[in-house]
Amino acid sequence: MATRAIIRIAEREEGVTFSEHQEDYHTQLYHHFDGYPEYLGVTLANYLNDISVVNGVNGDSHQANGLGCLAAQLVVHLKTGDEADWDLKGKPGNVYIDKAGAKRDWIDYIYYIWATEGKDVWISIFDYNDECVFVGTPQKLLDKYKETDYDK
Repeated sequence: MATRAIIRIAEREEGVTFSEHQEDYHTQLYHHFDGYPEYLGVTLANYLNDISVVNGVNGDSHQANGLGCLAAQLVVHLKTGDEADWDLKGKPGNVYIDKAGAKRDWIDYIYYIWATEGKDVWISIFDYNDECVFVGTPQKLLDKYKETDYDK
């Protein structure tokens, strides 16, 4: 059975809490299976851990030129990166870009990636009960799950 997840890339803004769902987000991705934090969360955190969101690239290798660039890079990484599912790497399926406002049923986890130019990226994770189970930096998520069986 699939562990389905939604990944939303959202703008970090003053007064917007990371521990509540936000309906105003930039991009939504659907991840069909392995969406639990020990896998998808760690995969996202590994990729986002040292990324910089900028306005105008300057040649640094791990930066995103705004939220749209971040979303595009994330899709590429989930589809073809080192941590992409080995049996689907580069093939159709598992990762999809949803149109704005798309509703999905039977979602086990919702991830928010909070980013804006010049600030650290943060991640929020909500479970199927809409309980916020994690808020923090990618490094904090990696630290939380570094001793999981999945990593061994």
